[in-house]
Amino acid sequence: MRQTWFTHDPVDTDTANELLSRYAARNIQTQKTLATDPRLWLVSALLPEGNREPRRDTTYEHKCWV
Repeated sequence: MRQTWFTHDPVDTDTANELLSRYAARNIQTQKTLATDPRLWLVSALLPEGNREPRRDTTYEHKCWV
């Protein structure tokens, strides 16, 4: 299965450490780098890609409107 890097939005130190621990519990390769704002961190995780496109959400669609 193909894997690509997913990067979270800049987060504070506590949130970054929590993300790293959750990914480590699932044995997912991660890296933490300093963002352009020195108070924030970027957390990246190497995640598997799905084989198919995501399904369209039809929760609020009614048959007579389509």
